[in-house]
Amino acid sequence: MDTPRAVLAVDEGNARVRFSVRWFGVVTVRGTFDRITGTLEVPGNGHEPNVSVAVDSTSVRTGIGLRDRHLRGLRFLDSARHPVIEFASDRASRHNGVWDVKGRLRLRGLERNVPLSVRDEPVSAAERKLSAEFTVPRRPHAIGSARGIRRLNPLLWAIGNEVTLQVELLVPATMLAPEHAPAR
Repeated sequence: MDTPRAVLAVDEGNARVRFSVRWFGVVTVRGTFDRITGTLEVPGNGHEPNVSVAVDSTSVRTGIGLRDRHLRGLRFLDSARHPVIEFASDRASRHNGVWDVKGRLRLRGLERNVPLSVRDEPVSAAERKLSAEFTVPRRPHAIGSARGIRRLNPLLWAIGNEVTLQVELLVPATMLAPEHAPAR
């Protein structure tokens, strides 16, 4: 017998992906990605949920057009060769009202395992917000790096190594089974 499952299409209407990185140690550069697709699947009978998200790297926005073009360029996201940033969960479990999600992040052709602590918060009687914040080191992904004499550019060395990502997803409350609700 098939177990009932709920599937939610993830897009920019119900998901947000934001990032921040320190610059010169005193300024925080913030931005968003405007185009997001994916699915969240919550099977019934206590089975693990699955999530897959694809972010269009060309949709990066910081509010400064020149910076956005640089971020889409070869030294940063290299959007021409790597137009999609992907995350796919491998497993998920809930402990004390927080989801522990393990998955794979693919960025600039490099895949790495990423652990997430996902908070589950009520927004209204009909909606819940799942949110996670995690960091990704930029140098192993060759983000903001250069070769040859260009690697001596002090502006590239002024960028902090850790990029903080914040992900939020609005989910219908009915999608989460009672055993998935946060502990009281």
